[in-house]
Amino acid sequence: MTERIRVVVIDDSTVIRGGFATVHPDLDVVATFPTVEDFEASGVDCDVVVLDLLLRGPQRATSTTTKQGRAAIRALRERGLKVCLYTDERRPIVLALCLRAGAQGVVHKADPPHVTMQAVQDVHADRVVVTQSLVGLTELLDRRGAKLDLSARQRQVISGRARGRHWADIASTLYITEDTAREHYRVACRKLRDYLQHTSPGDIERAVGLAPGDVLDEE
Repeated sequence: MTERIRVVVIDDSTVIRGGFATVHPDLDVVATFPTVEDFEASGVDCDVVVLDLLLRGPQRATSTTTKQGRAAIRALRERGLKVCLYTDERRPIVLALCLRAGAQGVVHKADPPHVTMQAVQDVHADRVVVTQSLVGLTELLDRRGAKLDLSARQRQVISGRARGRHWADIASTLYITEDTAREHYRVACRKLRDYLQHTSPGDIERAVGLAPGDVLDEE
């Protein structure tokens, strides 16, 4: 029997904390917490942290001490933990900066449970998981000369996924197997994260076409 992945959920929503294990029964949810600080104080160990991007519950609306966003990602990564964001945020540049901060995956709360399950499995296996919006950002960065070092085949697969094409369609068009197409995609996603982690905010601004100062290195 395959050992289940041990997951800690950090989310300020009591509904999500209470229901995550029920909706994702194949994951071993060992604990849930409303803040990163509560998790850090607990001593609980896990394989993957499923982290909400914004931790501002009603009772914490005025708090200036709660770690959230990139600060929360950095704090967890400094502990050697793998982080999969579980968020409603869809702005590509915000999600890209979360990858830059050390998150290994992004999944949306509106996604079906099997998508979240697969994302957690991929993060646990050291794969990079990106959303549809980040796939489009990858294509944009590549077209604008960002040093992603994508191969021609990786560009073709990314282009197909950015347009919502199914794996079978992409594989058929490129005369490759679906597994090969998925592997090209995984490598391209890893290259995106590596680019973001080793590129200055100014270079990201120029590549995306933002004005100086639009991308902040700190929260």
